[in-house]
Amino acid sequence: MRIPKAIFFFLIIVSCGDNPSSYKPRSSGNIHTVTVVMENALWNSQTGDHVRKVFASEFLGLPQQEPLFSLKQISPDIFSDFTRSSRNVLMVLKTKTDTLRISKNKYAAPQVVVEVLGKNNKEIINQINLHAAKAIKAFKQGEIQEKQRRIKKSILETDELKSLYINLTLPSAYKVVKKEKESKLWLQRETEKGSVNVLVYFIENDKLIKKLNKDKIIQIRDSVSKAFVPGRNEASYMKTEEAYEPYFFKTTIKGLKTLETRGTWEVVNDYMAGPFLNYIVQDKINQRLIVMDGFAFSPSIQKRQYMVELEAIFRSLKVYKKN
Repeated sequence: MRIPKAIFFFLIIVSCGDNPSSYKPRSSGNIHTVTVVMENALWNSQTGDHVRKVFASEFLGLPQQEPLFSLKQISPDIFSDFTRSSRNVLMVLKTKTDTLRISKNKYAAPQVVVEVLGKNNKEIINQINLHAAKAIKAFKQGEIQEKQRRIKKSILETDELKSLYINLTLPSAYKVVKKEKESKLWLQRETEKGSVNVLVYFIENDKLIKKLNKDKIIQIRDSVSKAFVPGRNEASYMKTEEAYEPYFFKTTIKGLKTLETRGTWEVVNDYMAGPFLNYIVQDKINQRLIVMDGFAFSPSIQKRQYMVELEAIFRSLKVYKKN
């Protein structure tokens, strides 16, 4: 049966009305890149310096400095059409109001738009100082979600993780390198000049999370790495680099209490080094701690992209109850 054109177009309009985001173009942009919309004079002033200081601050835990976000500035008069499709937008404008607003999917989807408004340079800087943490959190969460979306286009299908009563969403390029019964698993993705690695292992007492601190976590990490991850040469092994103090935070993954440690590693008796990201997650269901440790080796290549990938993988964690 043929549907009359009038009814056909009515159905399209109704269905679009139920989904406002269907009116928005697909957002675009590289991971951890922010389009900054502000006048050229403002960008080249003390206010622009402060924007760069906050939003292009150091990405923590890398061997060489890289910015938290790569900033691309454009003036407001050319912020239209395709430039509005940027996934992350930071608008810094002089107005009669002093505020900072965060909105989602304003011009495209998915998208995070942060508007910093102030009557003068001093007020704009003040608004950034007051709300920077909230704005950065919104951008970072959006980027993890975007990275997870991209990973899901081609995911690794393996039963190795399920045998550990967990699941992680990894790109299909990862391969199982080594497994030790139901206690340890090592996966690796080769890159142009190195590799990105994921280690998963367990501590069979979930209450120990209360006693763990940065130093104890490093001891555990170094012990497992030395025994489970062999170096390229005889008597070589990976350990946490002592020259740089690791960063330590308390966070959550899927509502589970989590300890986060970031820093750099090196190989004893070899010339290898790189960044690492370690999460220890309290698994009350199975009365254990899940340790997820990611590290990258990629000489002469920027490594922020790999650490964002590892965080996106780890934050996809699903836990299953043991039989």
